[in-house]
Amino acid sequence: MKRILSIAVGSMLGVSAAFAAEDSPYLRVISPDDSTMRMDLAVRTLVPSDASRPIVHLVGAVHIGDPSYYTDLQAYLDVHDVVLYEGVGGARPPVPENEERRAQRATERRLKFLKFVADEAVREGAPTPTTGHDLIESQEGSTRTIVENALTDGWGNAIEMNSDDGSFQAISLGADGKPGGQGENADVLLSDLLATKTDRPLDPAAAGLQRDMAHALGLEFQLDGIDYTQEHWRNSDLSIEQIQAALAGDPIPPRRPAGERTTTTPDKRTKPAKGNAEAASDVEEAADALFGALSGDSFMAKAMGVLMKMVGASKQGRAMVKVMLADTLTNADELLTSQEGALGELMTVLTVDRNKAVIADMQAIIANEPDVRSVAIFYGAGHFMDLEIQFVEQLGYQWESTLWVPAMTIDLEEAGLDARQVEGFRKIMKRAIQQQLKNAG
Repeated sequence: MKRILSIAVGSMLGVSAAFAAEDSPYLRVISPDDSTMRMDLAVRTLVPSDASRPIVHLVGAVHIGDPSYYTDLQAYLDVHDVVLYEGVGGARPPVPENEERRAQRATERRLKFLKFVADEAVREGAPTPTTGHDLIESQEGSTRTIVENALTDGWGNAIEMNSDDGSFQAISLGADGKPGGQGENADVLLSDLLATKTDRPLDPAAAGLQRDMAHALGLEFQLDGIDYTQEHWRNSDLSIEQIQAALAGDPIPPRRPAGERTTTTPDKRTKPAKGNAEAASDVEEAADALFGALSGDSFMAKAMGVLMKMVGASKQGRAMVKVMLADTLTNADELLTSQEGALGELMTVLTVDRNKAVIADMQAIIANEPDVRSVAIFYGAGHFMDLEIQFVEQLGYQWESTLWVPAMTIDLEEAGLDARQVEGFRKIMKRAIQQQLKNAG
């Protein structure tokens, strides 16, 4: 098994080496002005050679980011026919929609999506859109069709737009298409939706190092910021038990029923002692350590949580850690798969094997659901290098366009940091990363 995994690591490195950090098609770090740093994640649109197949959107994610990042992603994802998402913990039970509110819920999603498109257009230097034509023209390729479909509300009436106060405004006049009204005839205003925040209780099963880090840095944890309970969202991942089986070379068990979540962690599994013929492999031990740390059960996770709280006690500390995270995440795919031994092998398994589940789910949609015209794949950006290759080689897709979503914005001036000092720190970080990659090569 080690030999097979080593070959996979070498193959992965060969692909990753084709893109330097600043040329990554999936993640970028930019400076919109002298006092701001920003990490953006890509939404890459793939189109099929067979027009009967759905358009695919690779929606990159990082597990901690600005709250606005997850708001933007939710708005984008919710207008697609199907969302395939990662989650080794299993699916989150979908909440069936009230039939009486289905049209209103569709309207709310479309209004939020149009706001997302308008904001993206302004970030790219366009004036605030005031018409549906403006919104359509601000996008490229197949994304224009999604925008066009979102210009009518859940009752089939045109959504009205304006920018009278300088910001984008949108309104649905309800089922009757007339101002005012009650019940389903009531107006639905984007401004009202944005002013209303639904607080969801934190899932105790998602507690761990990532949530602690997010809170310490003034950011949000992905599982807290995204609502996975929509009916068109589907878990498309291996479970922890399946990953364990893959690492051990055992038959991979079938997936759990939709909505059933696992609470088993690898470090709870009974394994033979070292030295036995059936002793756990180094790769399995690396998996135990990784999942244990992320779950928050290990001493390392608790120690890191305390350290992050200390660092996050000052604005300067929070900003510098964000800078470090941005530059490290830009190179995460290459850094993780370039690790020698068990850790590098483990990261390849966690990327390549889990991507196979996505491809299998996509093949099932193509074969069995002809009415699905748009699929969003919501996964960690580190998966997309391999996943996009699989879509091209196995399913006949090709890249069409890219949309960038701000994931983490760092205001250096607010944090009291000198831009030149930060740039010097970033150069040191980049040299260290490049040296590590050179040593691994």
